[in-house]
Amino acid sequence: MLPRSFKPPVPAGSRKWEPTFQLERMHAMEGCRSRVVRQVSDASPLYDLAMPGSAVDIVSQFGAVESDQRYTRLLDLFADDAIYYDPFAGPQRGKDQILSFMRHMEKVVPKAGVRFLDWQVEADTTCGWAKWTMTAPNESGVAIPVPGQSLYRLRDDKVTFVADYVDPLAYRKLRPAGPTPDADGAAGISRGLGGPSGAGWDVVEQFWRLQDSGDYALLAPLFADDALFTDVVYGDFHGGAAIAAYMEQMKSEMPARGISFELIDHAGDDTVAWSQWWCNLPNGRLAGWTLHTVRDGLLTLDSDYFDTLASLRLQGRD
Repeated sequence: MLPRSFKPPVPAGSRKWEPTFQLERMHAMEGCRSRVVRQVSDASPLYDLAMPGSAVDIVSQFGAVESDQRYTRLLDLFADDAIYYDPFAGPQRGKDQILSFMRHMEKVVPKAGVRFLDWQVEADTTCGWAKWTMTAPNESGVAIPVPGQSLYRLRDDKVTFVADYVDPLAYRKLRPAGPTPDADGAAGISRGLGGPSGAGWDVVEQFWRLQDSGDYALLAPLFADDALFTDVVYGDFHGGAAIAAYMEQMKSEMPARGISFELIDHAGDDTVAWSQWWCNLPNGRLAGWTLHTVRDGLLTLDSDYFDTLASLRLQGRD
C-alpha cells in the first residue's frame, strides 16, 4: 500500500501551478462525461486562481510534512470527530484511528521510495482541495507517476474530513498485482460535517439542480467568461463560448447514451468548492469528484475526475 503524501508546498498565500502529470486520453471512457485539468508547461495558470483563505495555511501543512515524512505531526490539525479516507485503508474515524494510520504511514511511505511533486492547494475557510503527483519505483525500479487529489472540510480551523484519491489506471502501472484504490468508499462519508458557507456552495447547488433537468445548455451561464473546463474524452474548453458549445452537445448526447449524474456531497466557500458524484451508466455506476474555483459567484475552474478503471470494467475493456 502506498498512502497519500505531498512535497513541501509553496509559501502560504502564493500560487504556483507547476507541470503536472497528464492522463493519457482514454477513448474507452467515452461512455462517461468527465474532465481532467490539462498539463501546463509553465508556472502560468490556465484559470483564475482563487484568493487564499485562512484554510490555506492548514491544508498546506499536509504538504509541508513531507520534509521529514513524520505524519503524526498532522494529528493536531484534526477535530476530534474527523474522518480521514485513504483509498487503500478506507475511513479512519476519530483521532485515535487517524493517529494509528499516520504511524503506519511513517513506516511504509519512506521504505517505498515515494516522491511527491506538483503540489497545489486551493482553500478558503471551511473547505479546500489539493492536487499532487506521487512517484514511486515499480518492481523494475522505474519511477511511475500517479496523479492524486485530496478533498478537505474544516470547522473552527480544524480539519473534519480528508478524502484522498489516486488514479487507478496510473496506479496499476505502478503495482500491476494490486491493490486497487477504492474511490467509491469516500462517497458521502463527510455529509453532516459541513453545510452552506458561501457562493461556491450556492453555485454547485445550482449546477446540480440544472443538470438534473437534463438540459446541459442551462449550465453555461454558471461559468465565467475566462473559465477552464476540460474533458478527458472531448478535450479542453477554455472560455464561456467554448463551454456553452460543449454543453449544447451534451444536452443530446448524454440522454442518448443513457447516462446521468447524481450528486452525493459537496462543500463550498466564496472562492473554492468541491463535489462528489455518481456517473450512472446503463450497466452500473462509478464514482466521480470535482474540484472548483469560484469568482463573483461563477465557476472559473471545473476539473472532474472519476474512477477510470471502473469505467473500463463497466465497458468490458479492462
